[in-house]
Amino acid sequence: MTDGGSNSPDGRSSGDAPEPAWWWTAEEHRNALIVLQLRLRRDILKFIASGPKSSEQICQRFNLSPEKADYHLRMLEAALVIKRCGEILDITPTGILYLENVEARR
Repeated sequence: MTDGGSNSPDGRSSGDAPEPAWWWTAEEHRNALIVLQLRLRRDILKFIASGPKSSEQICQRFNLSPEKADYHLRMLEAALVIKRCGEILDITPTGILYLENVEARR
């Protein structure tokens, strides 16, 4: 009998509940920390955390060109803290954990 969710060999859960995507290697962790060093990206993450946003909303709020906004958003996606759902950007469980456990301590 199982508890409804098992772990794969790499330690990742296979249960039904959404699990935070996480930085499984030192390189992924280092990359995420580098991405989130920039205050602008942390501010964009906080803005998206207040509710799903479009790229246009990001451009307007932070006075960015579409190209610059896309660059920063791709960096945040690579750090696993936001995700795209079509044209909408939303925070991930990992992004929420980052804000609760790291950014809240600043």
